[in-house]
Amino acid sequence: MTLPELSVKRHVLAFMLSAVLVLFGYISYQRIGMDRFPQIEFPVVSISTTLKGANPDIVDASITNVIETSINSVPGIEHIQSTSSPGVSVINITFGLDKRVDVAFNEVQAKVNQVLRRLPKDADPPVVAKVETNAMPIMWLALRGDRTQQQLNQYAVNIIKKRLETIDGVGEVRLGGRRDRTIRVNLLPAKMTAFKVTAQDINTAFANEHVQLAGGFLVGQKTENLIKLDLEFHRLDDLEKMIVAYRDGSPVRLRDIAEVEDGLADYRQLARFMGKTTVGLGIVKVTNTNTVAIVDAIKKRLETEIIPQLPPGMTLNVVSNDAIFINEIVNSLKEHLLEGTLLASLIVWLFLRSMRSTLIIATAIPVSLMGAVAVIYFFGYTLNSLTMLALLLLIGVVVDDAIVVLENIFRHREEIDADPVTAAVNGSHEVMFAVIAATLSLVSIFAPVIFMGGIIGQFFKSFAVVVTFGVLVSLFVSLTLTPMLCSRYLKVGKQHGRVYYILDRFFHGMDSLYRYLLDKALRHRWKVVALTLVTVVASSYFFINVGKTFVPEEDEGRFLINLRTPLGSSIEYTDSRLRMVEKLLFSHKEIVTEFALIGLGNAGQVNQGMVVVRMAPRGERKIKQQDVIPVIRKELAQIPGARAFAAPYPMVGGQRGEPLQFVINGPNLDEVGRLAKSLQQTLSADPGLGRMDLDLQLDLPQLVLDPDRTRIASAGLTTQDVALALNLLSGGVDIAKFNDVPGDGQRYDIRVKAKDGEFRQPSDLNKVYLRSRDGSLVRLDTVANVKQTLGPAVIGRFDLQYAATFYGSPTIPLGDAVSKVKAATAEMLPMGYTVKMIGQAEEFGKTMQNMIFAFSLAMVLLYMVLASQFNSFIQPFIIMVAQPLAIIGGVMALWLFNHTLNIYSMIGLVLLIGLVAKNSILLVDLTNQRRKEGKGIDEALSDACPIRMRPVLMTSMTVILALLPAALGLGAGAETNGPLAVAVIGGMITSTLLTLVVVPAVYSLVESALERWRTRHLQMKEE
Repeated sequence: MTLPELSVKRHVLAFMLSAVLVLFGYISYQRIGMDRFPQIEFPVVSISTTLKGANPDIVDASITNVIETSINSVPGIEHIQSTSSPGVSVINITFGLDKRVDVAFNEVQAKVNQVLRRLPKDADPPVVAKVETNAMPIMWLALRGDRTQQQLNQYAVNIIKKRLETIDGVGEVRLGGRRDRTIRVNLLPAKMTAFKVTAQDINTAFANEHVQLAGGFLVGQKTENLIKLDLEFHRLDDLEKMIVAYRDGSPVRLRDIAEVEDGLADYRQLARFMGKTTVGLGIVKVTNTNTVAIVDAIKKRLETEIIPQLPPGMTLNVVSNDAIFINEIVNSLKEHLLEGTLLASLIVWLFLRSMRSTLIIATAIPVSLMGAVAVIYFFGYTLNSLTMLALLLLIGVVVDDAIVVLENIFRHREEIDADPVTAAVNGSHEVMFAVIAATLSLVSIFAPVIFMGGIIGQFFKSFAVVVTFGVLVSLFVSLTLTPMLCSRYLKVGKQHGRVYYILDRFFHGMDSLYRYLLDKALRHRWKVVALTLVTVVASSYFFINVGKTFVPEEDEGRFLINLRTPLGSSIEYTDSRLRMVEKLLFSHKEIVTEFALIGLGNAGQVNQGMVVVRMAPRGERKIKQQDVIPVIRKELAQIPGARAFAAPYPMVGGQRGEPLQFVINGPNLDEVGRLAKSLQQTLSADPGLGRMDLDLQLDLPQLVLDPDRTRIASAGLTTQDVALALNLLSGGVDIAKFNDVPGDGQRYDIRVKAKDGEFRQPSDLNKVYLRSRDGSLVRLDTVANVKQTLGPAVIGRFDLQYAATFYGSPTIPLGDAVSKVKAATAEMLPMGYTVKMIGQAEEFGKTMQNMIFAFSLAMVLLYMVLASQFNSFIQPFIIMVAQPLAIIGGVMALWLFNHTLNIYSMIGLVLLIGLVAKNSILLVDLTNQRRKEGKGIDEALSDACPIRMRPVLMTSMTVILALLPAALGLGAGAETNGPLAVAVIGGMITSTLLTLVVVPAVYSLVESALERWRTRHLQMKEE
């Protein structure tokens, strides 16, 4: 007993089997998380090492180079990228996506442990950590008000941060523009000289007078007491009275030579929201959790607890919120799902002209979609742009099998057998093979995903799983629920209304036209084939001229601006340029908020800033983000004394968002710098590439201390004494800790440094004095000279060689921009210096290789599936004639509607290979059945193809109309949904129209040739 026969006889069973799919799908839908992209875990391990006071050259040679050389032998490494900045070495190791991050972490840790003894003695132990590249804040909040910066910081850290961290799904709360409370001892060099106090005296005083030790216990016969040796100062008044030296029998107290204030950390960070100083709170979610649900929980906590309890004068604003765009994308795709369902149902009604038939077909949509939703949940995926796009596509695909089954049952009822039960069983049997073959052919094209690497492989995986299980569920529904419903509820009436007869005349006319074209095609088979070949060859124009990029730029309603002022600029100067950027942004009415930051990252460079810009909601503005950014780029180019670049949000957290990123690397840092500057000038002259940003910073003004060691020794000093004195006065030292009594449970740094303004130029260093062996003061310039020079601010390396990184936002497609960069560097770079693409540009190269592999393997597997199903080595080639016709249509549609060949449109093209095979299978399968009944080749084609024309057109039209809302570019996410939808629609149109003519012609040619060969072979045997 077959599945359709069982379902017809046991109708309750058929109904319950579908009902359980809907039930599981509904429960799963309630529990599925929502996100923008599928979860992609990039295996990245970082190594951070601190060597206080060291310049970038020393950090590079003594730490970065040593560690990089050791870890280079760890298997699976794709890239090693590092920065050596003042006092800090940061190395990021990126592994292939197939490498488990836990394994990578252990291997890197083992290699680092091997070189610990070779690192400088003063260096802190290297910190090895797994980097969660997706762990970027999903929401930024800005706290501001009529309070001091210290009060804002403390309220943010002690109150808001702690309350947000208790929300389920929140993994971390980061602070931006943070300047912690610091007890500042601002030394006055003139008074220090007058009282004959040196840096050594201050260092000694804090070490001896501000102490806390373990006192142990005083144990008696029956009692014991803890001895508390807290000998620190807990009030600023007491700290000011600390004796640092005795002069002429009188104590010299700290207040005599310094100003003590309850202040903030050094002014090397800044955060500002809407032009006012603020403290930013960035909320990071736990990996693979529901972004939208977490943001909703945060909003609820803000509205019910945090904001109502804010002190008077304080405000807390939302700066950015990832859930806004995610909600827009998901809601837009939900609308497309509903629109696609209605349009697909309309096609069924137009062709079958029966409301009951339409409802029977329409039931396949929710059952199949709910089955796919259950799969999303059980596989641990989220509802994101890729899985929702898969569901949208399924609307057109899942009804295909049901349409073929119902249409054949309908035809049996109309022309062959009026009995509902036998017509349902026999009609289902006749097409069961074709339906299974078509479904398996679609499933087979997703097998290459197993072998695909890169980001596209990770993206494609969730899409492929959802579509695969969705079509398998639709096959199950078409062979169980559809025959059962047809046997019980399908009616084929004799009397019809006016609309029916109008449509009937139209379809009869279409049928007559197709029979005429088919007859002509079978009479002129070679001409049809020749014309097809010419079309395929001519289509190379579209392949060459269609734009090629990694991902299309989306209208997220937010973007970033990166600002860089000349090396050596103060934070005040950088702030002045940042205010110019803010003023420029406020002149655009589409922009509603901006969040400005200076001094981000480990290096904390005050000559670099960033602005997070948020635009008005999509419905409240007429201009798109893609149109605003180029205008702002031109305006930013006019800001004097700074280089500023606008770019979309990065696809992968922790990176910059420009699509064109590459590095020049080589063995010599100065030569890399020279080549980079020359290449920057060359590329910036190309209008298609635009202004290029370069992160190489080799011109930082530096003062180099040149000690006279003989004089130092004769004064009874050491070179370390000189360095410590200069470090304490000009650089500043966190000399001790401080806490109030009673306190807030926190301990704060006591920072000793010369008062701001005391050291502004090299000659001011002459204010530094040291104490010689005989107790007299020795001025710094008598034992050392200070030389002015230029040096690197940050030394970058890429794959163990010195590197300069370029960032650009070309106006031409990314593929063309990459070609121009490679052409320019091929002429310019000498032996030993190379250019390497990174970010989107690198993934673009990988994607092209992966897609060629995927197309090739999909065609091979499709052939294998078809050969197995048709038990023929030849007929699969006939069926696969439609594939190139579909790809041509897809690429032509992309070119025609100004879309690019990107990861989304490429997924659509791969999908076409399976979709268009379904139409050919329907034609070939029925033709084979007619030939088994004794008909000739052309006679069988003339009978079978017109019968199959209606289901072929119906299945194609349902796919086309299901994707039409997405192809029209309506709603959020249109930039990514559009290319896939346009590619599929274009391919379905050309392949459907040509398949109905080309496949019969090729079938006739091939099968006729085989018939002749068999006849000759038999004759030869008989002879």
